[in-house]
Amino acid sequence: MQTINIQDSDAANTIIASLDGDGVVVLPTDTLYGFSAELSSEDAYRRIASIKGSDGARHFVHLAASVEMVANYVEGWNGGIAGSLGAIWPARLTAVLPSGTLVPEWVGTTIAFRVPDVPELCRIIETLGQPIISTSVNRAGERPAVSADQIEDKFADDVDLIVTGEVDTRSKPSTIVTFVEQRPRVLRAGAYAWPAAAKPSN
Repeated sequence: MQTINIQDSDAANTIIASLDGDGVVVLPTDTLYGFSAELSSEDAYRRIASIKGSDGARHFVHLAASVEMVANYVEGWNGGIAGSLGAIWPARLTAVLPSGTLVPEWVGTTIAFRVPDVPELCRIIETLGQPIISTSVNRAGERPAVSADQIEDKFADDVDLIVTGEVDTRSKPSTIVTFVEQRPRVLRAGAYAWPAAAKPSN
C-alpha cells in the first residue's frame, strides 16, 4: 500500500494506474475521504462493499468530471434537469438519476452522481474516461475516517493506494436529490442548499 498527496507531480498518473488495475483507492473529495474505484470494475465494487461490511445491494455515489460525462450514463433527462445540474455542478449536490445502458447491471436501475468541487479530482476522472465509485471511508455503523492517519491505521491492508489532500472535516455530507420522479425530491438534506438556483427549466 502506498500513500501520496493529490498535489504530487505524478499523483494523477499513479491514481489512474491503480484505478485502471481494478484497484481500490482512497481519494479526497469535496466532502470527506472516499473509497474509490472505476465504475466499470465489479471486482473493486465488491471489494469496497466487503471492506465496509455492506450487503451486495448497496448503492454508492459516483463522481463524474462533468455533466456531459454524466449524460453518457443516464437513460434520459427529465425536462431541463441537465441544464439545472450543469449550472449547479461542481457542488456538494448528489443527483439520483435513471441508469443508462453504460451503467453496469450490479449498480441497479438508478445511479447517484456528483461532480465534486475538487479540480484535481475532476481532471483525473476526465483522463480516466469514466466515473468513479465514491463512498465514505468507514465500516458499516462506524464514523467516517477524517484523516490520513486514521485511514492508514484502519484500512492500510484493505486498499491499494491512499491519496491525501485538503478535506473539510466539518463539512456536512452532500445533499441528495432524486430526479427519477415527476418532481425532484430531497432524499437527504446536506451541504448544498436545495432548491436554490436548481429549478428545472422548460
